[in-house]
Amino acid sequence: MAEVLLESDRFASLVRALLEVPGLADPDVRDQRVADLERILRRPLTISRFADSGHDLTSIVQACAGVSGGLRALAAVVQQHHPGDRADLVATLANESAGPLLLSAPDREALHRYLAGAPVGHLAEAVSELVGPQGLLSLDSWRAAGISDSIRAIEQLPLPDDGVPQLLVFANRLAQVTPGAAAHGIRSWVDSVAGGIGVDIATLERLRGQVPAPRTPAADGVGRIWGGVPIRNRNFTGRAALLDQLNQALQNSSKVSVLPPALHGIGGVGKTQLVVEYAYRHAEEYDVIWWIPAEQPRSILASLTQLAERLGMAVTDDAQQNAHAALDALAASDLSWLLIYDNADEAASLSDLVPSAGGHVVVTTRNPEWAAIGMAVEVGVFQRSESIELLQRRTQSESAKHRMSTADADQLADKLGDLPLALEQAAAWHLATAMPIPEYLELLDSHIRDLMSEGKPAGYPMTVAAFVVLALDRLRRSAPATAQLFELMAYLGPEPISLSLLRMGKGAVVAEPLRSALGSPIAIHRVVRELSQCGLAKVDVAQRIQVHQLVQRVLRHSLSADIALEAQRNAQNILAAANPGDPDEQVYWTRQSEIGAHLEAADMINAENLDARLAVLDHARYLYLTGDYENSRRLAERAAQAWALDSRDGELTLRAMAQLSEALRALGDFSAAAPLARDVYDRLAGHPDFGLNHEYTLIVGNQIGHDLRIAGDYLAALEFDRESVTRHRRVFGDGGTHTLRAQSNLAVDHRLAGNFAEALELAREIASSWEDLADNDPRALVAYMNVARGCYDMGAYGAGLEVLERWRPALLDCLGPGHSSVLLADRTLAILLRKLGRWEEAATLALENQQRTHARFGPNHEFSILATLTLANALRQRGDLDEALAALTLTVERLEQSFGPDHPLTLAALVNRAHVLRALGDSEEALVTDERCYRQLNLVLGPRHPHTFCAGVSLATDYALAGRHTEAARQSAQMLETDSTLGAEHPYRLLTAANLAGEVDIEPSPTSNG
Repeated sequence: MAEVLLESDRFASLVRALLEVPGLADPDVRDQRVADLERILRRPLTISRFADSGHDLTSIVQACAGVSGGLRALAAVVQQHHPGDRADLVATLANESAGPLLLSAPDREALHRYLAGAPVGHLAEAVSELVGPQGLLSLDSWRAAGISDSIRAIEQLPLPDDGVPQLLVFANRLAQVTPGAAAHGIRSWVDSVAGGIGVDIATLERLRGQVPAPRTPAADGVGRIWGGVPIRNRNFTGRAALLDQLNQALQNSSKVSVLPPALHGIGGVGKTQLVVEYAYRHAEEYDVIWWIPAEQPRSILASLTQLAERLGMAVTDDAQQNAHAALDALAASDLSWLLIYDNADEAASLSDLVPSAGGHVVVTTRNPEWAAIGMAVEVGVFQRSESIELLQRRTQSESAKHRMSTADADQLADKLGDLPLALEQAAAWHLATAMPIPEYLELLDSHIRDLMSEGKPAGYPMTVAAFVVLALDRLRRSAPATAQLFELMAYLGPEPISLSLLRMGKGAVVAEPLRSALGSPIAIHRVVRELSQCGLAKVDVAQRIQVHQLVQRVLRHSLSADIALEAQRNAQNILAAANPGDPDEQVYWTRQSEIGAHLEAADMINAENLDARLAVLDHARYLYLTGDYENSRRLAERAAQAWALDSRDGELTLRAMAQLSEALRALGDFSAAAPLARDVYDRLAGHPDFGLNHEYTLIVGNQIGHDLRIAGDYLAALEFDRESVTRHRRVFGDGGTHTLRAQSNLAVDHRLAGNFAEALELAREIASSWEDLADNDPRALVAYMNVARGCYDMGAYGAGLEVLERWRPALLDCLGPGHSSVLLADRTLAILLRKLGRWEEAATLALENQQRTHARFGPNHEFSILATLTLANALRQRGDLDEALAALTLTVERLEQSFGPDHPLTLAALVNRAHVLRALGDSEEALVTDERCYRQLNLVLGPRHPHTFCAGVSLATDYALAGRHTEAARQSAQMLETDSTLGAEHPYRLLTAANLAGEVDIEPSPTSNG
């Protein structure tokens, strides 16, 4: 075997030579050299690290020997970064140890395994690509020599003019002709060894025929889809070489990490600013530019979910599913796209959230591990000339009064270590105060010494901390209201906050003088302007204020306990004052969205202010109403747990628990929602301060009826909600919003109990009342969807379609395609189209609705199961009986798992399945199924219910097909004589008279509006 072996003397000589290389005794430098190696090799190195230099370097050499090209890469890295005699010796020893072959022993063994399992024909095809000794071109002689020797022979073939080793050409061709998982394994092997044998990504893509298609410029100049990119820095200075390097890196590699050199290892060197500038300069080259906050996986998932929505995809409550769907969609599209992951940390934890191919990815990070993922662009501090240019440019006023001299700028840049953000803030400070630079430097020295006393190294974070303290001290002396606003910003989220929202706190309990400033438009604009002039905040044209999250963190740690408490209370009280109140009113949703970005940072859940805690409750309700059930659940759960520590039976605790049960139910967790709602209802009803007729008790009571419906106890739900509506009218009055919600639930009860006429009449009354209250309010639009469903139930299919076509577009615009109300409306539309004979349209819409509902809620949610049932009925009507049967079988299985075998939904689905079985000729199983379903539906729903009626009609048909004509006649007569709630003119009754079998379209229990 031609393995890479290091004899003991040569091995020891190489390590000794490395120990003598200046700088490699420093563990930080060794870390950087390992990062350099991984970047060149484009693969991670498995290295056991040691504090002792000798042991550590030995481990590094062993790791390099284990990967193809590793020792040659080691030689190149040492010569590049540590030039000199010692480096030359290292290069000589490393190259001698590597030998003439391309592959390391482990890589050769991996290729051997792939070749050993390859069919002869595939090997012949791959061998035909070789150019060299004739003997190798004969497959028989090639295999006779043995796979290992043949691999070595290919490694030593002459290098073609294009510079791509023939071994790689051979392996690439083998991957192309090999099917399935083996092809993926060979391609991965090629990817892992290509860097070490000198093939860059662009060359590899050309070899594979993956030359990127020309990009189509975006129509609007900022990308057809543009999201999250920070405000452009109009004072961006220098960095021309780095911008060119970044651009070139993206042309050669689909992934680029932008990180600081290891010797700095800190933030603030301008990584983000560089990439922001790149995004704006190259906006026309991309169809999609999307900025992803990457500090935490959850922020990446949230951003990619937003991207999925912008791409027109249906999103679910599973953030991981949304993220991968968005990445897969981009990879499969013809779009030119750029994803920017800002401030990423651990590469391993985020690797599955970064796409592997198809577009461009830029990662800004302080973690050098990212250099192994793709090409790296190192962003260090400014060159001194760039620092001076920035300082002089930023301090140039219109009258040129405050222009900083070159000498002063040089001194200041030296003191600040040429760190871009520190320079930017210092320039803003000088422009705002005109403080002489020597005085400024002296003051800066005293604060730096204080910070250095904590033992942290000199560098940007300390400089920024010094700036924060200096700025705060100055503002406290000269502009105390501005100082208070700055302190308050430490307890808001990193997202921008509008000045208009802040001003809503003018009547809140806020410390002076900030409170007075909030009450004066002139004063508060001056405060914001001062904050911006000091370089502590950005203010955009929409008057939204944003303090960098790093500055926020530094500021929080800089405040004394009493000032921190005051600042946090100011933030809490302003957000509470800005809370618009009733989250059911759509006009307030924009403000709710803005408030929600700051609830966690302000710790509103634990605020002493009751109004602040009410803002949390209102926001949880807002999230629920807008369909963000998972975040509603999280917020309500955290609030309930925190407030229960104060009082388990307190008003806020019980209301938070009630909201939690709403969210759980919407997410399909009925087993958790029902007992929780019942517990809250019973505690409110039995509480001396509340009781049965209290507003909160009545509102929670809407959930009780809903849970009874979900359990299949439709008559109990009807009885409960009838009494609830009576109580609502006494407390809230006729036509009040809460009364209308209770009536909506009662209408659903009537529908599920089979009282279709009563349900439709009530639905029309409710829709009319909502329309009188608000034009195009989502509650009115949902009410009209219920009218359409009621028309269907009554057999008025054309009327139902007319209602849907009139109001559904407004509902879609209001709530979006993924909202449960829109999905339910689309399901009703598919049913109506089928009933009207528009079978192809119905099947197409039913399939789309099923896919969107599954994507939104997952396959086991009630809505998803019934969407599959609707699809099955549409497929049956279109004649796709086998597909219909498969869908119905799956529906029945999931209904049995979720609700049990004797639930009305399960029994009704079984009747539908029997219908398809009969059409396929399996009348025996259809008969057995219908007998059981008819018997159980009589017990569960009674003989007059439409579901029971349809099951009885289906059973009569089964008897006739089985030759049991007496029983068929008796069953048919019984059905015609049954006083069904359907009414004599209902299509099902008419079909029965014509001896046709009925079918059941199951009605779900919609999300409660309580």
